[in-house]
Amino acid sequence: MVSGDELEIFRHQLQGIVEEMGVTLERTAFSTNIKIRQNYSCALFDADANHIAQHTAAPIQMAALKHAVPGLVEERIDDMSPGDGYLINDPSKGGAVHLPDLILISPMFSDEDELIGFVGNNAHHVDIGGETPGGIPIDSTSLYGEGLILPGVRLVRDWELDEEMLRLLTRNVRGARMRVGDYQAQLGANQIGSRRFNDLYERYDSDTLSDYIDELCSYTETRVRSELRQIPDGTYQAMDYLDGDGIKNEPLRIALTVQIDADEVVFDFTGTADQNRGPTNADPSSVFGAVIIAIRSLFEDDIPLNDGFYRPFELITPAGSMVNPGHNAPIAGTGEIVQRVADLVLKSLAEAIPDQVIAATKGTSINVAYGGIDPRDGEEYVYFETFAGGYGGRPTKDGMDAVQPHLQNTANSPVEEIEREVPMYIRRYELREDSEGAGRYRGGLGIRRDMEFYDDEACFTILSDRARFAPWGLFGGHSGALARYRIDPDTADEYTVNSKSTTQLEQGQVASIMTPGGGGYGDPLDRDPTLVRQDVLNEKVSLEKARDVYGVVLDADTLSIDHQATARRRQEIATILPEDPRSDEKPRLADGGER
Repeated sequence: MVSGDELEIFRHQLQGIVEEMGVTLERTAFSTNIKIRQNYSCALFDADANHIAQHTAAPIQMAALKHAVPGLVEERIDDMSPGDGYLINDPSKGGAVHLPDLILISPMFSDEDELIGFVGNNAHHVDIGGETPGGIPIDSTSLYGEGLILPGVRLVRDWELDEEMLRLLTRNVRGARMRVGDYQAQLGANQIGSRRFNDLYERYDSDTLSDYIDELCSYTETRVRSELRQIPDGTYQAMDYLDGDGIKNEPLRIALTVQIDADEVVFDFTGTADQNRGPTNADPSSVFGAVIIAIRSLFEDDIPLNDGFYRPFELITPAGSMVNPGHNAPIAGTGEIVQRVADLVLKSLAEAIPDQVIAATKGTSINVAYGGIDPRDGEEYVYFETFAGGYGGRPTKDGMDAVQPHLQNTANSPVEEIEREVPMYIRRYELREDSEGAGRYRGGLGIRRDMEFYDDEACFTILSDRARFAPWGLFGGHSGALARYRIDPDTADEYTVNSKSTTQLEQGQVASIMTPGGGGYGDPLDRDPTLVRQDVLNEKVSLEKARDVYGVVLDADTLSIDHQATARRRQEIATILPEDPRSDEKPRLADGGER
């Protein structure tokens, strides 16, 4: 029997390994997407391919590692040698959120050549080939059109990159030099993880190490089941719509039913739209990751993430639906689905545990990629990033402004770094006033970024959402603002592009991304007027919205609160407009119509 203190020490030893792997990957990567935005994750597995530790810099990648490693081991175990590394992004192997997410898996051997486990990391490369730069084609109708598909090929031998395989990979992607640097960083992360785990193996004998791992996973399962028993038993439902699939501009329903029975939970997506012809589909492993990350946010944050965590949960994703598409279906838009799945998990439980959930977040990854020829050096360039938006209002706090919520957790790309790497000028980068969902606790604000390209043939691709169906509020809270995607904004030549679109920009044109705000929590008329005033002072909320929505009347010159006028205005709003007309269950289009 392992003592509590011993188990805690062992748990942090494992966690220290995956975190050191993450630091290694981050500090040695070439691309901004990994070294600055932290779009990566690292994990450890035991000799039976059970998941035992996770570093979740980018939580969306967690499930891909968990599902890819056992499958690869089953296929290649007899062929594995010390110092090997296998590259995989094939969704049919459980190994992709989308194809630019490349997983490198290495077996770990003791000094006596005994197989003792597996180490892996998942890093988002900014290009994987395909028709458009950045690996997010908006009109792909099969997986083949989205770039290179890697089913678990040996890229590393004896801790060295295989030169022939590297030549094949780099010939099929843009920005080859940077891709090689990122592969080297992934190799280094696995090598340090293997070395540290081997040290741990030497400290414990094989049987003791196995006992500790079993005990840790059982401890995690016990903690998770205890947390689940705090949620009332019952059947809970939620539903939302995506803008379209990139081919057809028709709403796509995501339906979720959650069945809780003591410490067992079933997440059932029956009723979700059929598989799409375009790239807005998601593999079940990615959906499972979204569910786990959302439910984990309700628990104590010291519960380890390992195989024990997953045991109480069952996932039902109907075959042929957009959350379980057929073989070789396009999946570039997976992020748009799983972001919404995480929100729906919390929405479904709102009545059961109102003091633990939040209103809708921005609800979209906002994938943006651009590429062309850099006039500064004549070299081909490609860049990918996701954009921040509003966090949902919370039971006791406002939603955070300009964040990457839930599964993303990626960092901001600094203006200086972008302008150094890409031939563009950032002309505007700010919080988007009035984008929050009003509430007793308002949602977070989205952002606006305007980008001027001085490349004369820049390709600008958006694979995003939330331009038609706004992030919902809870308990009387209002919806957040819709997203807007525009070319040459605030000029006579301004026009709006679809949330899934590719535009060839002329030299000097400006592309503008305006991201959604988070939904509000509670009635806006219950918001403390001093907080409304502070938001006006900070230019987060306009004078007009303060008066018309929150019912707070401020002097236009001094911005002091007129308390008597505020009381009258709030009574007037309560009589005329008892609730936000956008906060019900009916999906509404950008023009206010219902679908």
